[in-house]
Amino acid sequence: MHQPVTKTTGGLIVLPKEHYLIQRYMKPPEVMDRIGRSACDQCSYCTELCPRYLLGYDVQPHLVMRSLGFSLAGSELWNSFSQLCCQCGICTLYSCPEGLYPREACVQGMADLRSAGKGKWEGPVKVKAHPMKDERRVPMKQLMNRLGIAKYDAKAEYVALEANPSRVRIPVKQHVGEKAVPIVSKGQRVEKAQLIAKINEDKLGANVHASMSGRVQEVNQDMIIIERVN
Repeated sequence: MHQPVTKTTGGLIVLPKEHYLIQRYMKPPEVMDRIGRSACDQCSYCTELCPRYLLGYDVQPHLVMRSLGFSLAGSELWNSFSQLCCQCGICTLYSCPEGLYPREACVQGMADLRSAGKGKWEGPVKVKAHPMKDERRVPMKQLMNRLGIAKYDAKAEYVALEANPSRVRIPVKQHVGEKAVPIVSKGQRVEKAQLIAKINEDKLGANVHASMSGRVQEVNQDMIIIERVN
């Protein structure tokens, strides 16, 4: 799958196909749900080590896992505990002793709530940090060992490379907020750094600019594609 680098891209980790993490995430969602439904024993470790929960937010992945065993009507209650999940993955990749997928359950729970017209922001929430917050921080080295990536932690020499792509795919949404609205059309010539998508004045978001000069090949609601012209 080809994914463009966006404003929120912090880095890329490339792992072999047979790596533990790749194998885990290649499982279809229905398989993750079936495993969670049959194996979750509600130990609550995923919640007890959740960074958001430790900060005082009512994020409880172990309760969201209960939604896997209910119909849509019954799951709504348990999905409500996923609303403030930041999707960091600590619950799935570190906390769960059974190797289950509470993060994925939270992501699906939030999506289900949005589909039902629920889960919208309702204003500030009073929080009080958990008294064990500092003692439950996840050690970075231990996390790396758990994920099987410690051996890749080596100092690498910086190599400056000049990129000259023939085509770029620029998403109109690269950030938290609303999508920018394209202001260019197919076939139009654009210059590097030119404004190509603009956020409406009454919306929160960011404008999008061309990363290279070229001709607009395609414009849709999600992306603008520009081809280099010699």
